[in-house]
Amino acid sequence: MQLIYQFFRLIRISNLMVIVLTMCLFYGLLSNYHLNRLYTLEEFGIPTDLLNLNFLTLVGLTDTYFILVIIAVILIAASGNIINDYFDQKADRVNKPERLIIDKFIKRRWAIILNWTFNGIGFIIALYLSYQLENWWILVVSFLSINLLYFYSAVYKRKFLSGNLIVAFLTAIVPLYVFIYGAFSNFGNDSPFGLNDQIFITDNILAIITYSAFAFFLNLIREIIKDMADVKGDLLLQSQSFPIRFGFARTKTFIGALYILVLAPLAYYVIDGIFIHPDNSEATKTLFLYLLIFVIIALIVSLYITFTRNRPKSYLLSSNFIKIAMLFGVISALFYA
Repeated sequence: MQLIYQFFRLIRISNLMVIVLTMCLFYGLLSNYHLNRLYTLEEFGIPTDLLNLNFLTLVGLTDTYFILVIIAVILIAASGNIINDYFDQKADRVNKPERLIIDKFIKRRWAIILNWTFNGIGFIIALYLSYQLENWWILVVSFLSINLLYFYSAVYKRKFLSGNLIVAFLTAIVPLYVFIYGAFSNFGNDSPFGLNDQIFITDNILAIITYSAFAFFLNLIREIIKDMADVKGDLLLQSQSFPIRFGFARTKTFIGALYILVLAPLAYYVIDGIFIHPDNSEATKTLFLYLLIFVIIALIVSLYITFTRNRPKSYLLSSNFIKIAMLFGVISALFYA
């Protein structure tokens, strides 16, 4: 049992579940769009039963191809977590010795075997999906992710800002990956995405890019805050993280600007939706706005902790509030309209 527990810790099972949740909810965003296009019944002949989806169908859990997409993403992400721990052993002995897994519970050789196995299976699934759905973007994104995750851990994690940007990019690409699956695959008419025409792409791309952009900047902030917590171990590895290169004061100024970049449009959108142009007839939009308020509150708490505390544990707490903000943001996708 101990070995199984440590394996789940190694692959970051909670983070993987968040990825699954993110993918399902963005599938739901795209499904909702199709449900709202009632005029396509007459124009394109969509079967009537697609307008009465149950929840599991709405979020893609009855779509076999989408489940395979999820499995491929989870395997590649798990592989990335394993190789990250493999290369981070020296720093982790200083930053978090109590959380060491490789060499303590799982041998280095097995970590490499798991890394290659998960990547291989994930890549084969992506290849199969690309062929079946005539959507080679699935394979391209999978291949890019596998390589970025490896080179991030082996090389770029210790380079100035490049490692932070890679992690932020890989997180931001998750909603975009769901959109790529829905927009460019060759589905039959029995799928919620059976009519992924130009209208579908044009009407959804802005929402997906907006969510991806917020995910990118929030993860960039979070990665830099984590670097502030891990300075001691990073110095040992001669890393060129943002705090090491510019100091804590300048780092806080930089991430403060990023916080404002994220909070300002969110606050404007919420104020406009509640006070300037309220629409009390749409309960879904109201719920969407309340979820955004929770996002703003979590980010303000994170901002406060980052600027008023100077201990590693406080920075990790600030990072966790960003994760909470991202969770509410992901849930809001199901109510986006």
